[in-house]
Amino acid sequence: MVNRSHSSSETSGSQRLSRRQILALASGAATAGLAGCSSGQDPDDADVLTTTEDGSTTASDTESDDSTTEDSEGGSPLTTDITIRKPVSWTPSDANVNPFATQSDFEYWAEYMWWESLVYPNNRGEPIWWLADDIRLEGGGCEVVIELSDEYTWWDGTPVTAQDMYTTQMITAYQEYGGPEETDNTWVLEDDYTLRNELAGPANPDLQQVGYIGLVAKHDYFESWLEQFEDASSEDAISSVAQDLNEHKISLDDLTAEGLGCGMWQPTQFDPTEVTHEKYEDHPRADWTNLDTFNWVLMADNQKSIQALQSGRFDFGDKMLTQVEQNDDLDVFSQFSIGGVPKLAINFDNKHLSRRAVRRAIAYVIDHEELVEVIKGSHGQEYVPHRNSMGMSSTLADQWLPDEFRDSIIDYGLNSQPDKATQVLEDAGYTKDGDQWVGPDGDAVEGLQYLTPPWPIYETIGKYLSPKLDEFGFDNKLIVPSSSGFWNTWDETYDFDMCNWFTNATHPASAFTTVSAGGLGRYDNHAETLDPPESCEVNRAEPELEQETTEKLNHPLRPEFPTEVGAMGDGGDMQTLYPFKWTNVLSQTQDEDEMRDLTEKLVWYHNYQLPHIGFYEETKTYWGKTDTYNFPVAGETDDHTDAEATVSEHTTTAMEYLVKGHISAKTE
Repeated sequence: MVNRSHSSSETSGSQRLSRRQILALASGAATAGLAGCSSGQDPDDADVLTTTEDGSTTASDTESDDSTTEDSEGGSPLTTDITIRKPVSWTPSDANVNPFATQSDFEYWAEYMWWESLVYPNNRGEPIWWLADDIRLEGGGCEVVIELSDEYTWWDGTPVTAQDMYTTQMITAYQEYGGPEETDNTWVLEDDYTLRNELAGPANPDLQQVGYIGLVAKHDYFESWLEQFEDASSEDAISSVAQDLNEHKISLDDLTAEGLGCGMWQPTQFDPTEVTHEKYEDHPRADWTNLDTFNWVLMADNQKSIQALQSGRFDFGDKMLTQVEQNDDLDVFSQFSIGGVPKLAINFDNKHLSRRAVRRAIAYVIDHEELVEVIKGSHGQEYVPHRNSMGMSSTLADQWLPDEFRDSIIDYGLNSQPDKATQVLEDAGYTKDGDQWVGPDGDAVEGLQYLTPPWPIYETIGKYLSPKLDEFGFDNKLIVPSSSGFWNTWDETYDFDMCNWFTNATHPASAFTTVSAGGLGRYDNHAETLDPPESCEVNRAEPELEQETTEKLNHPLRPEFPTEVGAMGDGGDMQTLYPFKWTNVLSQTQDEDEMRDLTEKLVWYHNYQLPHIGFYEETKTYWGKTDTYNFPVAGETDDHTDAEATVSEHTTTAMEYLVKGHISAKTE
C-alpha cells in the first residue's frame, strides 16, 4: 500500500515483508481493523462505520423491508445529504494528506473516499473491482496483467491511467526498498490502461487478485519525485529524496485545488468537528446515488456520540446497537459474517501452558455461547459462538473443508465441559489440590498472567474468562494495561502467559500465515531465506531453521501431530508440520486440490495443538434510517444498472457502501 502509516503492528517497522508475505496477509491484515489496532484502538470500536472487514459472508434476515429495491428515480429525493460519525479527535485543517508520507495524519479509510484502489476484497476474499476492470494471471502464474477502467478521472478532469499506477509503484519501491531493482517483482507499462506485474514466483489467483490494495496517486503531481529517485546515484541520495517526499505537505485544500483525488466525494469544508464532502459528478458511479453531500462528524467522546445518535443526528452506522434498538427512527438493515475470530493466544513459554492437556482443558472450560451473551448484554453486539478452534472462521471453513472432515476433528463443544477438562488433565498426570490443579512435577497452576488489550469488548472477554479459569483451578491475574503498555508487552517483553488477540482471514493462506500472530504465529524470522526456483514453479523447499521454537510465544516450529484426524493422543502414525513450506505453497499454488489438502492439514494441526483458542466469530450489523434511505443488504441487489455485477459489494465495509454509490435517498 502507498500509505504505510496505516499498516498493522504486525507488519510495520524496519523488517521488510516480501511480496509473498504481503499477499499472505492481504486478505486478512491489510484491512483497517489492524490499522486501528496498531494505533491502540479497539477493532470493535474503531468506527461507527466498521473498518475491519475480512471473512466469509452470509445473507441474513434483517429488520428492514425492501428498502434496497425501491426505485430511487421518478420523484424528488427525501434528502440529498447524509451524516455519519467517525470516533476520532482530528484537526482536518492541519492535516497532511500526502499519500506517500509515512506519518500522514489523515484518518484511515478517508483515503478510499478521496482516491481509488485497483481492487478491494469483500468478506469472502473476492475482488471488488474499482479502478481495475480485470486482473488475470498468465505465464504459469508469474505474470499478472492488470487492465484499468477508462471511466475514472482525477478531480481536474484528466483521466486516471496506468501511468498513475506505475508511478505509484515505482515511488513506493524507492521509498521502501531503495529502488525497483531491489524488489522481487517488475512492473511494465504496456499501454494507457494496461500494466504487467512480473513476479519472482507464481501466485495463487485468489490471493493475487485482491492483493493490489492501495490508493493510486496522480502521476503529473508526483512525477518530479520519481525523476529525482531515478537520478539519485547512491543510497544516501535516494534516502534524501525519500525524506523530502515524506516531509512534503498536502492539505485538504490542496487535494481539491490540485485535483489530486479521484474518488466520489470531495472534501469542501472542514473544521475540528466535521468535514463536509460534495459528490464529484464525473465519477463513474455518481449517478448511482441521488445524494449530493455527506457530513463526516468527528466525535471521539462515546457518550456524546450516544446522545447524538439518540437525537437523530447520525443516519447510518454500526455498533451502539443497544441505543439503536431504543430509537424508533433506526432499523438494522444488514448483518453478515466478517471472518474475524477473537482468540486466546497461548505463550508456550509457561511450563503448564506448553502442555497440550492444559490448553485443551481451557478449551473445554470456555462456554462460547455464554460468552457471546455476555458481550451482547454489555455491548449490544451479537456474535456467533466459535466451535473447535479451527484457526479460521466457520464461514471460511465452509468454503474449504468437507463436512466429513469437520465432523472428524476434536469437538471442544460450545458449552463449558468441566468434566472433559478434568479428564484430560488427569490423563496427563495432573491432580487437584484443594482449589488448584497441580502438575505431574508438583507445581501448581498459579499466577498465570492473562493480558488483554485495553479494548472494551476484549476487556469484557477477560473479565468473563479470568474468574472462570480461577474457579476451575487455574489461578490467574487479568492485566489490562494502557495502550502503550500493552504494545510493549505484546511486541517486546512477551511477559504474559495468555493474551486476548484475534485472527481475520478470507483465505487459508492468511488464516495460517507465518508472519503474524493473527495466523499461526510470527515464525518467518526463524528460517533461512531460500532463493525462489529459477523457472516459474511453486517453491516447495523447506528452509533450514535457526532454532526449534519461535521467540514469540515459544511455539515449536516442526512439531509432530497425528496423521489420523481426530486422534487425541501421540500414538499411531505421526506427521510433521512444515509451516513455511505449506503456507508458501498455499500462497503460490494454482492447484485447488493441493490447497484443500494443505488447508485440512493446517486446520487439523491447529485443532489438535491449540496454539490459540478461538472465542467467537465476528459479524457486522448495520443500521440506518430505512424510512429515508435505500441501504444495501447482503445477498440482495440494488436497483442500478450494474446491480447484479456488484452485489458482492454488499458484504464489505459500510464506508464502501457510501463511497461506492450503494446508498441513496428514498423518493417522494
